[in-house]
Order: sequence, then C-alpha cells, then structure tokens
Amino acid sequence: MKKILSVLSFALVALAFVSCSKNSPEGVVKEYISCLKSGQYEDVVALCHFKKEPTAEERQGYADLLRNKMAADLEKKGGISDVEITNVDMAEDGESATVSYTIKYGNGSAYGNADKVVKVDGKWKLHTGK
Repeated sequence: MKKILSVLSFALVALAFVSCSKNSPEGVVKEYISCLKSGQYEDVVALCHFKKEPTAEERQGYADLLRNKMAADLEKKGGISDVEITNVDMAEDGESATVSYTIKYGNGSAYGNADKVVKVDGKWKLHTGK
C-alpha cells in the first residue's frame, strides 16, 4: 500500500510540474508577466519571437524601450500583484495559441489582455508580429 501511495504521490508531483511548465502557452505568458514584474526586460525580449532575428543591439533597444514605457507605469500602479490566465485557445495544429489573462496591480486595478503565442523550435514564444 505504501508503495502505491508513493507512486501516486510522485505522479501527482510530476503532473503539477508539467502543467506549470514554462514551455506551454500559459507558461510563457506567466513567465513574461513575471519578468515584467521583476524588471527583467532583457528576459522579456528573449521570450519573444521575431520574424527576423534581431541583433544584440536591437534586442537591447527593445528592452530599453520596454523599461522606459513600463517601469514608471508599473510603479504608479503599485507593481504587479498577480496574473490570472482566463483562457487558452489552442490552434488546431498545436503550433499557436491565444492566451487571455488578467494582470492585477498593487493598487487594486486590473488589466485584461490576450496575446498570441507561437511554438518555435519546440518552445513557446510571444508573437510580436515584427
């Protein structure tokens, strides 16, 4: 009996890790929000897919642009307190999805949005359209 419970416990823990994986449509959106929350704008850019791979200089420019636009706004709203994934609409081919979510801020306000994510070389990335 102990062996069965041990195996079931292991299976549940493994399932929890898989379902919370960063390599899923909702996982990449949660990671994106987490990076915004902690001010890791270079990591936000790394989570994005571009039609033409940007140079290191261009990546830094995107990160700086995000920092300049987002940091003051997030501070004004009391930072990000939570993110809730409200829907994942997976494409039939399994290569793209639209993830709907709500960001909750420290001042009590919230922002709902939906982002397209795409699978690139087996990894989920935010679709930039650029």
